Amino acid sequence: MSSRKCSFINLAVTGLAIVLVSAALYGGYFLRSVAPFASGFSAHTFCSNYFISGRAFTDIEVNDLSRLQQRLTRSRVDGNSIVTEFGIWPINYTSVAVYRPGLGCGQLAGETMADLEGPSAIERDLPDALPPSLAWPELTLDSIDQDQLTAALDSAFSDTEDNIENRQNTRAVVVFHKNKLIAERYADGFDHSTPLNSWSMTKSATSALIGILVGQGRIDLNAPAPIKSWQGADDPRHNVTIGHILQMTSGLEFNEGYESDPVSDVNSMLFNSRDLPAFAATFPLGAEPGERWSYQTANPVLLAKIIRDTITEDEEYYHFAQRELFNKLGMRNSHLQADGSGTYVGGAFLFGTARDWARFGLLYLNDGIVNGERVLPKGWVDYSRSPTEASLRGRAYGAQFWLNSAGDSQMMPSIPADAYAARGHYGQSVVIIPSRNLVVVRMGQTYVSSAWDMEAFLGEVLAALPVDT
Repeated sequence: MSSRKCSFINLAVTGLAIVLVSAALYGGYFLRSVAPFASGFSAHTFCSNYFISGRAFTDIEVNDLSRLQQRLTRSRVDGNSIVTEFGIWPINYTSVAVYRPGLGCGQLAGETMADLEGPSAIERDLPDALPPSLAWPELTLDSIDQDQLTAALDSAFSDTEDNIENRQNTRAVVVFHKNKLIAERYADGFDHSTPLNSWSMTKSATSALIGILVGQGRIDLNAPAPIKSWQGADDPRHNVTIGHILQMTSGLEFNEGYESDPVSDVNSMLFNSRDLPAFAATFPLGAEPGERWSYQTANPVLLAKIIRDTITEDEEYYHFAQRELFNKLGMRNSHLQADGSGTYVGGAFLFGTARDWARFGLLYLNDGIVNGERVLPKGWVDYSRSPTEASLRGRAYGAQFWLNSAGDSQMMPSIPADAYAARGHYGQSVVIIPSRNLVVVRMGQTYVSSAWDMEAFLGEVLAALPVDT
């Protein structure tokens, strides 16, 4: 063999070795980065669904974890906690989500039980029974095209795919028209009393709580956000107002990635942080406040901290949402969850039933009034569904609500433009359409967004209504 050929072979072997070593090093780095997200997600998913929803452990594993998550993690119940281990040699990582009654599940994120802040339990402040005015109504189908509505529901609950990750996986649908219940259906294993993960619909509930505090004169949307670490005179974040945060125009440089980017900021915050607001407050500005709209869960997480710092007494704080919002609407099965610092998470993890979310939608359909009582301050609903100028450059957004206004990219072009919605991961939606006197709730576990078409479903529901409404 010639020396030239031998040198070429040696060079090729060396190059291949470098590629393989680099791939191995990157693979190890990636697995180390993914491990906290994968194990933290599984731990919190099991914890919330097991302790709050009362679902069977195997049911959660099969239906609420992707096949990849099932392969990467192993979870077990340990008293009032879920312990999840991520194990692909040589990477090992353990996440612990701790359940506290009334506070839900919080991550230890590598710390100990002694590091948990807040009460060990909260007794939910529920009335003994709902007043007759808040009793759940019977179905009313007068003037509704029942065949069309039934076909719409059948379509929402039909699945032909063998792979669960390619299915719609609709779990609950509730529809109100003119404040009357016209449809309600649940998948096998779920019913009207099953609290489900609302994911980012939590953001809209957080907005309502901010609105209540505004109405009480305790929060000024135009005031600088009272985030302690932002108050330095040379810190540009001291120009961020509470209103900026509420409308997602704070300008923070925060990566909202979920599954598309497992090592994103949002995953680190939600699934590997004990104190979520402290994590969210660390991010610098990437744009002047008010100039750029960007959907970031860091914003409602900071709103939750603002609520916590506004309501300084623990007794009032831990019962505030229940007394001032949930109880007044009849939302008996809604559960906010606190992080390990004892602060309710403002951007995700509210577990509630489809009926509870229908009541929430009706609150907004009726301008913040329930049973003649103004729960939200006058003008708050209009404010919530008014788009910011910055958001119109993309998909219109208000105060923690998605809007169907015609921006550069309309959310649902075939649906009336006045529609607006609370929306969450895996296809959760509460859609309010004032011009049609309609509230539609859909909850499920849709892994692939293309598997569920909310716009098409709404179109089918609208086709069942009288044309004059």
